[in-house]
Amino acid sequence: MAGQAKNALLTLIQPILDDQGLLLWQLSIKNGGGQKTVEVLVDRPEHVAVTMDDLTLFTQAVNEVLDDVDNDPIPEAYLLDISSPGLDRPLVEQWHFQWALEGQEPIALALFSPRSGQKKWTGKLTEVTDQGITIESDQGLQQFNYDEIAKAALDVQF
Repeated sequence: MAGQAKNALLTLIQPILDDQGLLLWQLSIKNGGGQKTVEVLVDRPEHVAVTMDDLTLFTQAVNEVLDDVDNDPIPEAYLLDISSPGLDRPLVEQWHFQWALEGQEPIALALFSPRSGQKKWTGKLTEVTDQGITIESDQGLQQFNYDEIAKAALDVQF
């Protein structure tokens, strides 16, 4: 059901994304605290930050479409949460890693199982393949398969 609802939502919002020149970073449907939440993370392509005006216009357009649709993909009550993925955005899909590589963004990884005695790794991406990624860390080049990675995000340093 969740997969069908996500696909139906994507069908509804993709034309808005295209029209407004936005990039869908992540679409998820979450249940927590007795509340269903539809989370839509959007950004601009080419490593240009999305603005509050962009988010406002997108939110208004999505609300209009969802209010007018005959068959709401999520028939029960839900909270619509539209936002930027943030500076420390999650890296979930292969194209997220490719995006980080193109922007020369440092990343942080948490592994399911330790490697060389550590579960957390940071570094710059040097390669993204169908099987996994390679980063340049303090310990040199490290290759990780996607199925080893529990969590990955941009590593924002202030």
